[in-house]
Amino acid sequence: MNPTAFALVVSGALLHATWNLLAKKASGGAPFVWLYGVVSLVIALPFGLHAWQGGDQGLSLPAWIAIAASAITHLVYSLTLQKGYQASEFSVVYPLARGSGPLFAVCAAILFLGERPTLLGWVGIASIIVGILLISGLASGSLFASERARKGIFWGVLTGLTIAGYTVVDGWAVKSLGMAPVIYYALGLALRTALLAPKVLRDTTALRDQWQRSAKYIVAVGVLSPLAYTLVLYAMTLAPLVYVAPARELSMLIGVAFGAKLLRESFSVSRLIGTTLMVAGVALLAVAK
Repeated sequence: MNPTAFALVVSGALLHATWNLLAKKASGGAPFVWLYGVVSLVIALPFGLHAWQGGDQGLSLPAWIAIAASAITHLVYSLTLQKGYQASEFSVVYPLARGSGPLFAVCAAILFLGERPTLLGWVGIASIIVGILLISGLASGSLFASERARKGIFWGVLTGLTIAGYTVVDGWAVKSLGMAPVIYYALGLALRTALLAPKVLRDTTALRDQWQRSAKYIVAVGVLSPLAYTLVLYAMTLAPLVYVAPARELSMLIGVAFGAKLLRESFSVSRLIGTTLMVAGVALLAVAK
């Protein structure tokens, strides 16, 4: 990976962990997701329109399919993640969500495409699974003593499934279809904001209350989320996806540190080891042939 792409990915990982920390503090559900989406749209739309006017304005049918698929998977991802943050600890949900995504992508390739991992690939898969067990507390048996931990692993892994979905769609859009990242992001964001609008606008009181309680978090997430995402999209245009995907998972380690230091969540050596194993497992999947 060239230095520019690496800098983009690491910066994106730090920003991603930061906005997730703020989303955890808010834990506002669908109204929070819609409000920060509106903030992101206000920021991203002018750049998207400028990029649209400066290039080929026509989009193919596959491009619109990619935009729609991205909007839907990102919307499900955002709502599922909020459910996780409402139900459990940040340092459980966040690394499980980030680390299980690549695992699901590999499992899909094995089940539906008939692919068979190499020995290195199987080691990567095993590393991620052991990491999940350590983070969740299942390895020590403590998971069964905590309903909060059980909810954390459920929502974290479910979020990982949505991450696997949008990662594949995004890679297809910017690599195979050659879509400009800014245009792709702005159109997808506009669509998912429109899709969620009917649900949240039915209860304007809840929407207003959410803004009054969490305005600073809404604005911060609305700015940092598209910035982190766009940095990774541009990194995908400069380096192979197999290098970008594992490098961005450094955010898992940042997330565990945030949970321990800033949210005063319980910290254990097993949780740190588990997160490290997940990062290593994702890296091994990326280099395995």
